[in-house]
Amino acid sequence: MRVAQSSDELLFQLHEIRPKNAVKRFRKAIIADYPGERCAYCGRKATSWTLDHVIPRSHGGPNKRWNLVRCCSECNGSKSNYQVLPWWRPQHIWNEIREDTLFTWMRQNAEMDDAMIALEHSLREGTLDKEALDELKNNPADKKLTYWDSYCSIYPSDPECLIYDC
Repeated sequence: MRVAQSSDELLFQLHEIRPKNAVKRFRKAIIADYPGERCAYCGRKATSWTLDHVIPRSHGGPNKRWNLVRCCSECNGSKSNYQVLPWWRPQHIWNEIREDTLFTWMRQNAEMDDAMIALEHSLREGTLDKEALDELKNNPADKKLTYWDSYCSIYPSDPECLIYDC
């Protein structure tokens, strides 16, 4: 089963009918699914979790699953809108294993391998590949299907689908 890449997908696929509930469900899924039981950046356990955009929203980072990681509020506040590795690597909390876990998470949750590899390479160098980011943000798999597109993909021989295709 495909994992929702944004809260909008939960709404569109009718897993949730209220936007607020879709956002909560999406956030909880990321917190539960992120590898391990500790903060993505410092490795500490926390009583409450926040989500951090690996590529900050102010730098064009999307609200996609691959760009969100579970972290403690201290790390989230400290990182603010900095690029992830220039902020993280100079600190004593940085760990190569956690960095590799972060990039593995991003690769596993992105649907476009070539663009993600290019983006990861640029992030590891401390830069941001805008072309790769734009490609990931404008992923054709994210195109919203109409009700009939979804319905007819499940029941292609229904009369309504035959009419709809005309």
